[in-house]
Amino acid sequence: QQLLVIMKFLLALSAILAINTATAEWTCDDCTAVVSTLATYLSSEESIAGQVDILLAEVCPGTEKPEECVENLPAFWSNIAMVLWPGYYAAEATWMCAQEGLCGAPATRTITCDECNEGIMASIEQILSEEFMAGIIDALSGEGFCGMEEDPERCANIIAVLIPMALPAIAGDFDAEGGANICNMAIPDTCPALY
Repeated sequence: QQLLVIMKFLLALSAILAINTATAEWTCDDCTAVVSTLATYLSSEESIAGQVDILLAEVCPGTEKPEECVENLPAFWSNIAMVLWPGYYAAEATWMCAQEGLCGAPATRTITCDECNEGIMASIEQILSEEFMAGIIDALSGEGFCGMEEDPERCANIIAVLIPMALPAIAGDFDAEGGANICNMAIPDTCPALY
Protein backbone atom coordinates (compact mmCIF):
# COMPACT_ATOMS: atom_id res chain seq x y z
CA GLN A 1 0.00 0.00 0.00
CA GLN A 2 2.83 2.39 0.82
CA LEU A 3 4.41 1.60 -2.54
CA LEU A 4 1.26 2.81 -4.30
CA VAL A 5 1.19 6.03 -2.30
CA ILE A 6 4.87 6.75 -2.99
CA MET A 7 4.57 5.92 -6.67
CA LYS A 8 1.42 8.03 -7.04
CA PHE A 9 3.20 11.00 -5.49
CA LEU A 10 6.37 10.63 -7.57
CA LEU A 11 4.74 9.74 -10.82
CA ALA A 12 1.77 12.09 -10.75
CA LEU A 13 4.29 14.85 -11.44
CA SER A 14 4.78 13.54 -14.96
CA ALA A 15 3.57 16.10 -17.50
CA ILE A 16 3.03 13.63 -20.32
CA LEU A 17 1.97 10.07 -19.75
CA ALA A 18 3.03 7.75 -22.52
CA ILE A 19 -0.02 5.60 -22.09
CA ASN A 20 -2.35 8.58 -22.50
CA THR A 21 -1.69 8.99 -26.21
CA ALA A 22 -1.94 5.29 -26.95
CA THR A 23 -5.18 4.87 -25.03
CA ALA A 24 -7.01 8.02 -26.12
CA GLU A 25 -9.84 5.94 -27.58
CA TRP A 26 -10.02 3.19 -24.97
CA THR A 27 -12.92 3.01 -22.60
CA CYS A 28 -12.38 2.95 -18.86
CA ASP A 29 -13.56 -0.67 -18.79
CA ASP A 30 -11.07 -1.61 -21.54
CA CYS A 31 -8.20 0.02 -19.69
CA THR A 32 -9.17 -1.49 -16.35
CA ALA A 33 -9.50 -4.97 -17.87
CA VAL A 34 -6.12 -4.88 -19.63
CA VAL A 35 -4.23 -3.27 -16.73
CA SER A 36 -5.74 -5.66 -14.17
CA THR A 37 -4.92 -8.63 -16.39
CA LEU A 38 -1.31 -7.46 -16.73
CA ALA A 39 -1.00 -7.12 -12.94
CA THR A 40 -2.46 -10.58 -12.37
CA TYR A 41 -0.46 -12.26 -15.12
CA LEU A 42 2.91 -10.66 -14.27
CA SER A 43 2.56 -11.62 -10.61
CA SER A 44 1.48 -15.20 -11.36
CA GLU A 45 3.77 -18.07 -10.43
CA GLU A 46 4.25 -19.01 -14.10
CA SER A 47 5.14 -15.47 -15.20
CA ILE A 48 7.49 -14.87 -12.26
CA ALA A 49 9.29 -18.13 -13.08
CA GLY A 50 9.76 -16.85 -16.65
CA GLN A 51 10.96 -13.48 -15.39
CA VAL A 52 13.46 -15.22 -13.11
CA ASP A 53 14.76 -17.30 -16.03
CA ILE A 54 15.32 -14.12 -18.06
CA LEU A 55 17.09 -12.40 -15.16
CA LEU A 56 19.29 -15.41 -14.39
CA ALA A 57 20.39 -15.51 -18.04
CA GLU A 58 20.69 -11.78 -18.73
CA VAL A 59 21.34 -10.03 -15.41
CA CYS A 60 23.33 -12.37 -13.16
CA PRO A 61 26.25 -12.86 -15.57
CA GLY A 62 26.84 -9.08 -15.54
CA THR A 63 26.92 -8.69 -11.75
CA GLU A 64 29.97 -8.55 -9.50
CA LYS A 65 29.01 -11.86 -7.87
CA PRO A 66 27.19 -13.98 -10.47
CA GLU A 67 27.02 -17.10 -8.27
CA GLU A 68 25.45 -15.16 -5.40
CA CYS A 69 23.01 -13.59 -7.87
CA VAL A 70 21.95 -17.01 -9.21
CA GLU A 71 21.48 -18.30 -5.66
CA ASN A 72 19.52 -15.35 -4.25
CA LEU A 73 17.76 -13.73 -7.20
CA PRO A 74 14.83 -16.16 -7.63
CA ALA A 75 13.35 -15.63 -4.16
CA PHE A 76 14.25 -11.94 -4.10
CA TRP A 77 12.67 -11.27 -7.52
CA SER A 78 9.54 -13.20 -6.50
CA ASN A 79 9.14 -10.79 -3.58
CA ILE A 80 9.77 -7.78 -5.83
CA ALA A 81 7.35 -8.98 -8.51
CA MET A 82 4.53 -9.41 -5.99
CA VAL A 83 4.89 -5.71 -5.09
CA LEU A 84 6.10 -4.20 -8.37
CA TRP A 85 3.57 -5.49 -10.91
CA PRO A 86 0.35 -4.89 -8.95
CA GLY A 87 1.78 -1.53 -7.84
CA TYR A 88 2.64 -0.40 -11.36
CA TYR A 89 -0.29 -2.01 -13.20
CA ALA A 90 -2.89 -0.48 -10.88
CA ALA A 91 -6.00 0.53 -12.82
CA GLU A 92 -6.91 3.13 -10.19
CA ALA A 93 -3.53 4.88 -10.52
CA THR A 94 -3.21 8.18 -12.36
CA TRP A 95 -0.38 6.76 -14.48
CA MET A 96 -2.70 4.01 -15.76
CA CYS A 97 -6.48 4.31 -16.12
CA ALA A 98 -7.43 7.01 -13.61
CA GLN A 99 -6.20 9.81 -15.84
CA GLU A 100 -8.26 12.66 -17.14
CA GLY A 101 -10.32 11.73 -20.16
CA LEU A 102 -9.93 7.98 -19.90
CA CYS A 103 -12.12 6.80 -17.06
CA GLY A 104 -14.97 9.17 -17.80
CA ALA A 105 -18.29 8.21 -19.35
CA PRO A 106 -18.26 4.72 -20.86
CA ALA A 107 -18.00 4.60 -24.62
CA THR A 108 -19.86 2.22 -26.89
CA ARG A 109 -16.96 1.27 -29.18
CA THR A 110 -14.83 -1.84 -28.80
CA ILE A 111 -11.07 -1.72 -28.44
CA THR A 112 -9.06 -3.19 -31.32
CA CYS A 113 -6.16 -5.60 -31.02
CA ASP A 114 -3.76 -2.91 -32.26
CA GLU A 115 -5.02 -0.39 -29.70
CA CYS A 116 -4.66 -2.93 -26.91
CA ASN A 117 -1.10 -3.81 -27.96
CA GLU A 118 -0.21 -0.12 -28.35
CA GLY A 119 -1.44 0.51 -24.81
CA ILE A 120 0.65 -2.35 -23.45
CA MET A 121 3.71 -1.11 -25.38
CA ALA A 122 3.14 2.41 -24.05
CA SER A 123 3.03 1.04 -20.49
CA ILE A 124 6.32 -0.77 -21.12
CA GLU A 125 7.95 2.38 -22.54
CA GLN A 126 6.65 4.31 -19.56
CA ILE A 127 8.01 1.87 -16.94
CA LEU A 128 11.41 1.99 -18.68
CA SER A 129 11.57 5.80 -18.59
CA GLU A 130 14.12 7.38 -16.25
CA GLU A 131 11.37 9.01 -14.20
CA PHE A 132 9.42 5.82 -13.58
CA MET A 133 12.56 3.74 -13.05
CA ALA A 134 13.74 6.23 -10.40
CA GLY A 135 10.31 6.20 -8.76
CA ILE A 136 10.26 2.40 -8.64
CA ILE A 137 13.79 2.27 -7.19
CA ASP A 138 12.87 4.85 -4.55
CA ALA A 139 9.64 3.09 -3.67
CA LEU A 140 11.16 -0.40 -3.42
CA SER A 141 14.17 0.93 -1.48
CA GLY A 142 11.90 2.46 1.17
CA GLU A 143 10.01 1.14 4.15
CA GLY A 144 7.33 -0.60 2.07
CA PHE A 145 9.76 -3.19 0.66
CA CYS A 146 13.41 -2.98 1.70
CA GLY A 147 12.42 -1.65 5.11
CA MET A 148 10.91 -5.06 5.80
CA GLU A 149 14.03 -6.99 4.76
CA GLU A 150 16.64 -8.26 7.22
CA ASP A 151 19.26 -5.82 5.86
CA PRO A 152 17.40 -2.78 4.43
CA GLU A 153 20.57 -1.00 3.28
CA ARG A 154 21.83 -4.03 1.37
CA CYS A 155 18.35 -4.50 -0.13
CA ALA A 156 18.29 -0.86 -1.31
CA ASN A 157 21.74 -1.23 -2.86
CA ILE A 158 20.63 -4.36 -4.71
CA ILE A 159 17.40 -2.68 -5.89
CA ALA A 160 19.40 0.28 -7.25
CA VAL A 161 21.44 -2.10 -9.43
CA LEU A 162 18.83 -4.78 -10.17
CA ILE A 163 15.84 -2.72 -11.34
CA PRO A 164 17.67 -0.83 -14.15
CA MET A 165 18.99 -4.18 -15.42
CA ALA A 166 15.90 -6.30 -14.78
CA LEU A 167 13.08 -4.22 -16.25
CA PRO A 168 14.67 -3.77 -19.71
CA ALA A 169 15.55 -7.50 -19.78
CA ILE A 170 11.97 -8.51 -18.97
CA ALA A 171 10.53 -5.89 -21.36
CA GLY A 172 12.80 -7.19 -24.13
CA ASP A 173 11.07 -10.56 -23.89
CA PHE A 174 7.64 -9.08 -24.71
CA ASP A 175 6.29 -9.95 -28.15
CA ALA A 176 3.12 -9.50 -30.21
CA GLU A 177 1.86 -12.98 -29.36
CA GLY A 178 2.22 -12.26 -25.64
CA GLY A 179 0.39 -8.97 -26.11
CA ALA A 180 -2.42 -10.66 -28.02
CA ASN A 181 -2.75 -13.27 -25.26
CA ILE A 182 -2.95 -10.55 -22.57
CA CYS A 183 -5.50 -8.61 -24.64
CA ASN A 184 -7.62 -11.73 -25.13
CA MET A 185 -7.42 -12.62 -21.43
CA ALA A 186 -8.54 -9.09 -20.56
CA ILE A 187 -11.19 -8.67 -23.25
CA PRO A 188 -12.12 -11.97 -24.93
CA ASP A 189 -11.72 -12.11 -28.73
CA THR A 190 -9.96 -8.74 -28.98
CA CYS A 191 -7.15 -10.23 -31.07
CA PRO A 192 -7.54 -12.89 -33.75
CA ALA A 193 -5.74 -16.17 -33.16
CA LEU A 194 -2.05 -16.03 -34.02
CA TYR A 195 -0.54 -19.02 -35.77
